[in-house]
Amino acid sequence: MFRTPFLISAAVCIVLFSGFVIGQTTDQRTQDLVSSLDKTKYKKKDKPNVSIELYVDIRNEPAVRANKSEYSGTYDSDGYQLMLTVNKDGSASGSGFDSFAQEGKQMSFTLRDARVDGALITGTKVYENGESISFEGVFVNRTSREGTNPNSIRSAATKFGLGFIQNGHSIEDCDPEKSTKTSERSLADMANKNESWTNRVFLEKR
Repeated sequence: MFRTPFLISAAVCIVLFSGFVIGQTTDQRTQDLVSSLDKTKYKKKDKPNVSIELYVDIRNEPAVRANKSEYSGTYDSDGYQLMLTVNKDGSASGSGFDSFAQEGKQMSFTLRDARVDGALITGTKVYENGESISFEGVFVNRTSREGTNPNSIRSAATKFGLGFIQNGHSIEDCDPEKSTKTSERSLADMANKNESWTNRVFLEKR
């Protein structure tokens, strides 16, 4: 006689636990990505009769919006752009272009099957040459401080936008004019080769 209530209770517990694990995973991934976007750089160069110091400190904080549609808009920086549409339920889509390697070669993409969970956005970028890669970014408030050293800051500014880590490869390999369906290496494969590189990208919302 206690079987039905027990099964119901067990089912509720499983659902709640699953939601907790998913939420915990999302929160952890968000924090990991935010931390990977942080950067501190300090350089000092001594010359005759003069010493040159440069200090840059970049810190990011997740920017969570109660109304997910507020994330909609155009995000860009030099060589990058994302025109994003986010619905209240978290589903999202968009399009834009990325730059690859040092030459700044641009390639257009469509963002598909995207979703916003908290400050984290995931989806798939499908490029103009047919290649696709998984996309993961985070909406952040980015504070940049510049000066000569940590105790001497000349300027500080906070901007809202979207940050992500770009794992790239040599431009020649991603040129759509040189690609073929049978011989082209995938973006994911090339990202693991010696020609791969990593770039922290921040797109400011306009």
